[in-house]
Amino acid sequence: MAALLETKDVTIRFGGLVAVNLLNIEVNKGEIIAIIGPNGAGKTTAFNLITGVYTPTEGDVLFDGEKINGKRPDEITKLGIARTFQNIRLFKDLTVLENVLIATHLNVKAGFFSSVLNLPHARKEEKEMIKFAEFLLEETGLLQYKNDIASSLPYGLQRRLEIARALATKPKLLLLDEPAAGMNPKESDDLTDFIREIRDKFGLTVLLIEHHMQLVMDISDRIYVLEYGCTIAKGVPAEIQSNPAVIKAYLGEGDDE
Repeated sequence: MAALLETKDVTIRFGGLVAVNLLNIEVNKGEIIAIIGPNGAGKTTAFNLITGVYTPTEGDVLFDGEKINGKRPDEITKLGIARTFQNIRLFKDLTVLENVLIATHLNVKAGFFSSVLNLPHARKEEKEMIKFAEFLLEETGLLQYKNDIASSLPYGLQRRLEIARALATKPKLLLLDEPAAGMNPKESDDLTDFIREIRDKFGLTVLLIEHHMQLVMDISDRIYVLEYGCTIAKGVPAEIQSNPAVIKAYLGEGDDE
């Protein structure tokens, strides 16, 4: 079976610095894959290469069999890759519902003039988007907060809202950048269950960066470990836990880059 996402010898240089070197990652449909490593390991840079923020100096990124390096981030999102960020990037002065609605507009079919003139098919599509946004809020446990301002939500719910907004783009692959950052142990446990639930409910594949090792070991099908942009270990959680180099250098490190 072909991988849903595959990076082939992906390398990026910034001047004389090699930030990611010969990265080879395979993510199969339905898997939850984690990327771990210490500060400066290149984890977020890898996400930026996958999502079109950066273009590889060498190598290719393949999604669903299609080469995507060189495409714009919005084009990649339309193909079915969505992401969240280590630092929450909500529209904090908008409501919970409005935050999700903004993301649904990626798949709008009505043209600009149809929307401005409020034509029947544009009105119908707007109602469908609101219904879909409310469905996502219900599925992520946020419907009761739909009219609340996003910044008023507790931290853990803001994280959920960012994920709900990503789901509004109808992704096949969801990239989560430090989803447990800043969470207490109870919130992290709830997040583990939540990620599994949305994976199953929406038929998603998940690739995540995370420093919370309990979450990583509990949720991951496979794990890649990076050091200075290079893959130094890969395998199932038990293999990573018993790898001497990983135990010595990486497990229990601090916050991500």
